[in-house]
Amino acid sequence: MKVSILPYVLLAAVPSALAQNWTFLEGLINTLEGAGCTTLTGAASQLNSSDQGKSLLATLSSGEPYVLFAPDNTAFSNAPSNLTSDITDLFAYHIVSGNFSGVATTYPNVTLGRTFLNDTQYVQLEGNKSQVLAWAIRSDGKTHVLNQVNDSTVTNTTTYGNVTINVVSSVLSYPASFTNSVPYVNSSLTSLESTLTNVSVPFYNSSTGSLSNASVLDVVNSGLRGFTLFAPNNSALAAIQNGLATLESNTSLLQIILDNHLINGTSVYSPELVGQSFVSAAGEALTFAINETGQYVTSGNTTAQIVQPDVLLRNGVVHVIDRVLFNTEENASAASSAAASATSAAAHSTTETRPIGYSQTATLDGASGAGASSTSASKKSSATSVLMGATIGQMVAAGLTALGIAVGGLMTFG
Repeated sequence: MKVSILPYVLLAAVPSALAQNWTFLEGLINTLEGAGCTTLTGAASQLNSSDQGKSLLATLSSGEPYVLFAPDNTAFSNAPSNLTSDITDLFAYHIVSGNFSGVATTYPNVTLGRTFLNDTQYVQLEGNKSQVLAWAIRSDGKTHVLNQVNDSTVTNTTTYGNVTINVVSSVLSYPASFTNSVPYVNSSLTSLESTLTNVSVPFYNSSTGSLSNASVLDVVNSGLRGFTLFAPNNSALAAIQNGLATLESNTSLLQIILDNHLINGTSVYSPELVGQSFVSAAGEALTFAINETGQYVTSGNTTAQIVQPDVLLRNGVVHVIDRVLFNTEENASAASSAAASATSAAAHSTTETRPIGYSQTATLDGASGAGASSTSASKKSSATSVLMGATIGQMVAAGLTALGIAVGGLMTFG
């Protein structure tokens, strides 16, 4: 009888207080090997080289529910070396905390869970939150992990103890910046990328003490920590091409319109939008509705359909829409109030152990994710306004990670 020595290697990675759980780890490894994930189990032995890796192993054997997205052997053989070089971070992004049984959404409704990946080299979300993972059932009846360069599907599901194991066909890549995501994840945003490049704003970097103009694209790529962008696709921008040319000569007005597509300071995922109202970076209300035809966002007198939700970025989330939200109004007072609330909320984040958008105390039975209609009253949430004022205004970056603005002056948020 062949006996794998790997469980004993993994045992060395577990704090002594949890050494009695070696039988759990041995069983998990055997289950993974039986599911065709032997390369994954071999890589797991490298987790012993870091404290985070040891903690991940101990966490899995804690008895709490987790979902492990386990790349099969073929997935590992096809994965680029730069993705598999840091095994600890790789594992961290493949583990989701919580019980996801009974939650299976059909695209465009999306299921999202919070992973353990919080390495600041790859994640710059508000409140130092870990990155999320998104998946959905597509028309082929298969569960697809979204936002991947190479399409990754769940090919098999099994369980071992408290761990649900979803075997996937590709090693999952981390969300990247807006610019690095557009060519690979959503080519329908190339026109918006060009527009964001053509608009510049005063940007103050408190780390270097320098003030200079930066394109809105640069700010979105690396100057914001936590944001939600409702991004008009190429067709939406083409529909207003003549007006867009005029707007680009009226920078102040264009900046306000862009502000009304942005919730800053908060990454709001599609299940959290249903029936809610948020404050844009211009201080105007963004309201949301859902019906049998899809999910919609309204700003001022314009309503657009969200045609692709939850395009994950390293520092926020994008929802692709089919119309430009042509709202030229702004409310600096509302934006300032939202800024203070968002900063406070980010500082008091809690651990999420259920699908994002679900109540921490609600049952998952019968849940339908973002497709569930909301009967709750609209609740106004907050968003940091770094893009506000008569124009976009001045922006502050503390080491390009924390941003803030106050009416009439600069303020750095830690």
